Amino acid sequence: MIETKNQESGGDHPDPGVLSLEGVMETYQSALLRYATRVLNSRDAAQDVVQEAFIRLHANWDAVTARGTDLKGWLFRTTHNASVDHIRKESRHRLLHLRQSWEAECFVADPLPSDERHALVLQHLNVLKPKEREVLVLRLHEEMSYKEIAAVLQRSEGYVGTLIHNATKKLTQSLRQAGVVS
Repeated sequence: MIETKNQESGGDHPDPGVLSLEGVMETYQSALLRYATRVLNSRDAAQDVVQEAFIRLHANWDAVTARGTDLKGWLFRTTHNASVDHIRKESRHRLLHLRQSWEAECFVADPLPSDERHALVLQHLNVLKPKEREVLVLRLHEEMSYKEIAAVLQRSEGYVGTLIHNATKKLTQSLRQAGVVS
């Protein structure tokens, strides 16, 4: 095990002189990669996230080792946080690309009636709260299941279902008031 007792003080805290970043990486890298790969469903993203966790450990090495922090717990928590950051970043990028593609569709020279309807629906998405908009986009445009959306949002499937229900209701009401649907 990488964590050793400080023999001089008799304490349970790791001795910063005995621990090395390389040793910690060798000990925990495989487990962290397995964990992050399962969370992110992507080996490449998991490698980035684990690398970020080790960078954070390096940046905080003195503070983490001086106070006797459980390195395994600290690394898994940091990997979890970096995974959440990655998921949020990817969600923002997906929504940005989606918005840009929708905006491009709105500027078609000779739009068909269904394209006009599509553009009107997109305009009415503004009546929704950001989370409601996000779940509708993930569900309808990205064709994600409730379970997949729950993983992206890190919420329960029930919460996702409620958001989708409320968003659909609000959007339908707005479209009816505008005369787009009956």
